[in-house]
Amino acid sequence: MTTRQIASLRVRKPLQTSGALDGMGRTVVDPDPLSLYLKQISRYKLLSVQEEQATAAAIQEHKSRIRQLKSGLLEPAENSPAYEEIDRLERDLLVLKNKMIQANLRLVVSIAKRYQHRGLGLLDLIDEGNIGLIEAVDRFEPARNCRFSTYGIWWIRQAIIKSLADKGRVIRVPVHMLNTINKCFFMAKLLTQEYGREPTTAELARFLCVTNEKVEDYIRLSQEMSSLETNVDDDNSTRLGDLLTDENGEAPIERVFAAALTDTVNLVLNQLSEREMSIIRLRYGLDGKAPRTLTETGNVLGITRERVRQIQEKTLKKLREREELIAFNDYR
Repeated sequence: MTTRQIASLRVRKPLQTSGALDGMGRTVVDPDPLSLYLKQISRYKLLSVQEEQATAAAIQEHKSRIRQLKSGLLEPAENSPAYEEIDRLERDLLVLKNKMIQANLRLVVSIAKRYQHRGLGLLDLIDEGNIGLIEAVDRFEPARNCRFSTYGIWWIRQAIIKSLADKGRVIRVPVHMLNTINKCFFMAKLLTQEYGREPTTAELARFLCVTNEKVEDYIRLSQEMSSLETNVDDDNSTRLGDLLTDENGEAPIERVFAAALTDTVNLVLNQLSEREMSIIRLRYGLDGKAPRTLTETGNVLGITRERVRQIQEKTLKKLREREELIAFNDYR
């Protein structure tokens, strides 16, 4: 299975019968495409940590070498040694990527199952998740202190969620806007804790590199989305969003994105050092409890208040540079 085949994979809906007869005169029933797909991907070998790191390193080395060769050539002749080496490296690179992709196809299925009943069928969700997997394989760097699955989950979910936002809802909000709203919410929380107050529109705009008007648009749209949670009856049993969901009963789209944002935050935090992660979780209440003060955090970790502040400041700067958050800029 090539990368292109996976990227364009579309599992057809099952047919009940083919209309054909076997040698015994019985109607031939077409196989369930999902079952066939699951059977096929179950044959692919999972990679050990060492194999995963070696494969990822080889992918990056091949990409780097290809870039070097192409940057030094204008229009290489097809029979030149450089052209032949580029061709060989690209073929080898495809094999390496396929190895990583195939080893993680079951991961896509497990994630796709969590997003069922929201407007797209499981087969379509798997299709979209596979595209996210390909993106993750291309971007993953072995220097990251995590397994590929930890990194890949974010890209797989992003692909699925974007597809849900584009195709799976009756009330449609552009996916780039939803991604930016998520980023705005996350950064607003960080700045609130850093400043000890809610950031102004101008501060958010400056931090997000957008105009004040755009931030105001994000806030207005988020308020409209939140209104779906408003109760519309006396016993508080029915929300406005319940009246607006489609016939398949999908959950409001903001729930999907809230879950994605939580996953993104957890992914980023898991790539910090243990002390950095503990400080951020304690200071911002990400452990399910109320946010701790600098002093309280220091008492928990056995360090001074000033040391907590220093580590927090350094960690916040590191978080702002994380690829997982910068990726939202693609949809601004």
